[in-house]
Amino acid sequence: MSVNVNLNRCDGCGVCVSKCPAKVLALKEIKQEDYDRLGMFGRLKIKVKGKSRAYVIKASACTQCGKCQINCHERAIKVG
Repeated sequence: MSVNVNLNRCDGCGVCVSKCPAKVLALKEIKQEDYDRLGMFGRLKIKVKGKSRAYVIKASACTQCGKCQINCHERAIKVG
C-alpha cells in the first residue's frame, strides 16, 4: 500500500487531508530539502499559494480508498 504526493503539483489546499478517513495525510510547511527539488512551476505555486503542502504522515494506515486522489484538483496524489 502506498500513497504519494507530487509536491510540484500540490497547492496545499487541504482537501485530501479532509477527505482521508484514515488520517494518512497532513498539511505541513514544505521542508527545505523538498523545496530545493521543486521545479519552476512548483516554486511558483509556493509564492502564490503559500508554503503548506500535503505530506504522508501514516502510510501504513492507508486503506487505498482513493478519496484523496479522487478529490485532488491538482492531480498531485497517486494511490496504489
